[in-house]
Amino acid sequence: MSWLANFVHKLSRALRLVVSGIVVALLGVMLVSVLVQVAGRYLFNYPISSASEIATFAQILLVLFGSGIALARGQHVAIDMLPALLPRNAARVVLVAINAVIIAFLAVLCYGTQPLIAFGKFQTSPALGLPMMYIYMTMPVAGIYMMIEALDACIRRWNDPFPRPDVPALDEAA
Repeated sequence: MSWLANFVHKLSRALRLVVSGIVVALLGVMLVSVLVQVAGRYLFNYPISSASEIATFAQILLVLFGSGIALARGQHVAIDMLPALLPRNAARVVLVAINAVIIAFLAVLCYGTQPLIAFGKFQTSPALGLPMMYIYMTMPVAGIYMMIEALDACIRRWNDPFPRPDVPALDEAA
């Protein structure tokens, strides 16, 4: 393994550990804020709008950062039946092409959110009064993280780009 591949792998593992902690914390925050919102609304007949906004922002961040973890684990929806039938060198070309498209999309996402971030300096969230710039900044941060995970996944899968499932097709039908 080259020094660059080793660096990307160590970087993605370290980031994955941090992001996994953030995702768990966000899930806890979302759970507590929804419970507070439900308790306020149905027990005390008083809607707590800030709890609703916290739950919304936590869910958005959870999806953005959780997508990076799913990308690292290969848990995104993919149709890889045809590439699995290709010879190794052709499958490598397909693997690189797929990850290049993913990285290009994420680069467009990161670049495209810059005007939104600039506009967010002058906009605040309704209930909490947070500058929306900080919420919008999570999109390029999550995009950069997903780019690193896509690059690491491409490197890790180089020797076996599209592994065939271990379960025979007849067992699935049963």
